[in-house]
Amino acid sequence: MGAGLLKQIIGIYIRMEREEILRLRDDPEILPKYDPRVAIRDGRGIDLGRSWEELGVFLDGGVALPDHGPTVGDQPMPSTDERAAWSYIEPERVVEMAEELTTMRRREFKSRYKVDPEDTQDSLPAARTGGWGNRGAYLYSKLRMLADHFAAAADHGQGMLVRIGERV
Repeated sequence: MGAGLLKQIIGIYIRMEREEILRLRDDPEILPKYDPRVAIRDGRGIDLGRSWEELGVFLDGGVALPDHGPTVGDQPMPSTDERAAWSYIEPERVVEMAEELTTMRRREFKSRYKVDPEDTQDSLPAARTGGWGNRGAYLYSKLRMLADHFAAAADHGQGMLVRIGERV
């Protein structure tokens, strides 16, 4: 099995001024060259690792990956990057999402973060060992990171550039 088959797809969120987002949208050839590590180093970006997908399912309230939302981005960018999908969230929507995310507390999270086992579904080993609760705590910590990041963007009138793709 080749290493290329085991690519880890992660989510990186970058606070950005609307004008800069629109520049990237209008000139998508820049995206493959855009290095999100710079934004992570200077505090404008966060890397949620693979949790972006599970958070997307949780926040969308379903069992399938949402097409848009805080972990995927509302507006897709033109596809020019073979390693990643890029999208963005307008500043006005960032404000809405910041409000929703920052007001969600652990109790609400716990009540919403439940897996409803069905007769046709095998139980997860971690559900019997207590590891599932640890996963919930881990995911809640990632939700808090995302909430703080959206709140900082909202406070600065910024949008959010979202990169879902291979780790760089």
